[in-house]
Amino acid sequence: MSEFDAIVIGAGPAGASAAIRLASSKKNVLLVEKSDPPGSKNVSGGVLWGSSLSSIIPDWEKSAPVERFVDTKSVAFLTQDSKIGIDFSSKKLQQKKTGYTVLRAKLDQWLARKAKEAGAMVINGVTVEKLHMENGKVTGVEQGGDVITSDAVILCEGANPRVAIDSGLHKRLSDRDVAIGVKEVISLPEATINERFHLKSGAGFACEYVLGYLQNGVEAGGFLYTNKDSISVGIVVSMSHLRQNDATHSFDIIESFTGHPYIAPLLEGGNMQEYSAHLVQEGGIGSMPKLYGNGYMIAGDSAGFSFSNGLVLQGMNYAIDSGIIAADTFIEASKGMDYSESALKLYQDRLESSYVMKDMRTFKGIENVTWSPFVHKKVPAMLESLMLNLFMEEGKPKKHMTGMLLDAMSENDMLKASSIMEAYRMMRRM
Repeated sequence: MSEFDAIVIGAGPAGASAAIRLASSKKNVLLVEKSDPPGSKNVSGGVLWGSSLSSIIPDWEKSAPVERFVDTKSVAFLTQDSKIGIDFSSKKLQQKKTGYTVLRAKLDQWLARKAKEAGAMVINGVTVEKLHMENGKVTGVEQGGDVITSDAVILCEGANPRVAIDSGLHKRLSDRDVAIGVKEVISLPEATINERFHLKSGAGFACEYVLGYLQNGVEAGGFLYTNKDSISVGIVVSMSHLRQNDATHSFDIIESFTGHPYIAPLLEGGNMQEYSAHLVQEGGIGSMPKLYGNGYMIAGDSAGFSFSNGLVLQGMNYAIDSGIIAADTFIEASKGMDYSESALKLYQDRLESSYVMKDMRTFKGIENVTWSPFVHKKVPAMLESLMLNLFMEEGKPKKHMTGMLLDAMSENDMLKASSIMEAYRMMRRM
């Protein structure tokens, strides 16, 4: 007989959510986390979109360590001298509060406490070395020569799924599968943040940037999110571009981003509280492993559930939902005490019916948009040309808007057949 009904590896949003659901259903569950406390090794943390947590923690917004609700959402292109942005604010965002900025160091600890309160055994500071296998079935985990057995294991290791890779359940990561995320947390007084971003108390600002000014073939995106009394700012840079370039470093890129003339004033006078880097899943559905098998399921970033189309970054909501779906699949399988591959296929079926997998399939190939010279070089330069023609008054006759747009596109070689096709493919994937 197994020591636990289920073991969950990783106490991030996916793992903690799975453990909460399992423990709330009276399952004997062990949640194992390598960092102590949970969240101390996590870099991601920005906006938690959606209400996924409400199914396991009703009214979670009232007790969770959220920072601010997103009142203003922006997307911007940066060139060396300019910022071209789209800002969206709405009373509907204020009323529904569907997005909250969070700090993972706080959120993950809170989720782990909720798992413990629900009845899960939570162990921090322990690194699972490998899965324990018997006759081709996962039957527990191994650490330091000790074996802890369970009926099934849910792997929620994050973007670098070492245990799954070493166990042959996930292919080794390539440059195509991941990017590097570098993040700083800059402390500033709440009143200063409110004034600089034109926010009322409790309201927040979230923006993603295309860094169109980088040289030497390197492509990166930036982000900036306001917390209560700090700002999360960082970059996500293509791993393959860094390797090909072999001269530009990720720390150079974040320094150039935070020093940009339209970013630096937002951070002025702040003190750095945190500086960290981590892998970020970028491969999309083409990088996903098989998500289930004899005695195991894979959820969250380990499964590749991360999404970016250049306008929105999402991952935590997918992690929470996939963790809950994995837990529900285990609960269903436990009725027949069958944790075989055929029984756990229900996990895949339920994912396919959820918005998680529907989004992954809808935006298949989106990584070819987010990491393309067209988006990172031509679009920012074209927009800058268009805006300069629109708004710079030099005592010359103005053209119609269509003429200005065609001129801006022509200046940046966007009227060629290849560029037109690239724009068409970009719109289809977005």
